[in-house]
Amino acid sequence: MTDPAPKAEVLMLTQDACPDCERLKLMLDKPLRGQFAGLIRPVHRQGQPDEFESVVALYGVQKTPALIDTTSGRVLLNTGGLGEVKAFLTAAQVAEPVGS
Repeated sequence: MTDPAPKAEVLMLTQDACPDCERLKLMLDKPLRGQFAGLIRPVHRQGQPDEFESVVALYGVQKTPALIDTTSGRVLLNTGGLGEVKAFLTAAQVAEPVGS
């Protein structure tokens, strides 16, 4: 029996007092109607400090919000535009693992 392909996952780095983080969350809920909800896993700086710091170190991210495609290793820092966010998340659904 073969193992199923790993499920695509996008990490969303957020933190308290971050207007851009709130804007991204609203964009995901309203215009995108939650269509990527099963793909995204939030990692909150104050709520999950150890995991947040590990992700920041691994991917070299210096700001929030950020979307990180854990399959391809791609990072989206420009999360203010609906088109960019939707394209990134759509690509993450079909991304090939790094090194394959």
